[in-house]
Amino acid sequence: MFELTINSLQECESFAEKFSKLLRKGDVVSLVGDLGAGKTTFTKFVGKYFGIVEDITSPTFNLVNVYYGKFEFNHMDLYRIDFLEELYQIDCENYFYPEGVTLIEWAEKAKELLPKNIIELEILKISESSRKFIIKENNKRELEIVEEL
Repeated sequence: MFELTINSLQECESFAEKFSKLLRKGDVVSLVGDLGAGKTTFTKFVGKYFGIVEDITSPTFNLVNVYYGKFEFNHMDLYRIDFLEELYQIDCENYFYPEGVTLIEWAEKAKELLPKNIIELEILKISESSRKFIIKENNKRELEIVEEL
């Protein structure tokens, strides 16, 4: 299991850069953590390293925001999802099996639909400035990323 404690936004950005360099087209990342853990902040930093120049905002109300940099970058937030049928209305397959990369907040709400090699990154809030990042190495893709980190 991979665990990393960071103590500042600068350290978060540095980790996001290392993490983003390991992602490839077709990867789907589940960001797990309580409200305020830093999922959207981490997504902004990852997007920066994919060349996204727009401000990355939480797609809580529209479920998904699509950005274009080095390739398609999808940011989903499933917090408000109550039924899986809601995901079929937005053609969720395009985001769960993307041409580019997809980062999903609250992905556990769509567990039955997610790819088997999803990269699950848990973010635990330790204090206002400290977070712990965890990858449990549950599948081949997670193992590859942890090996490189």
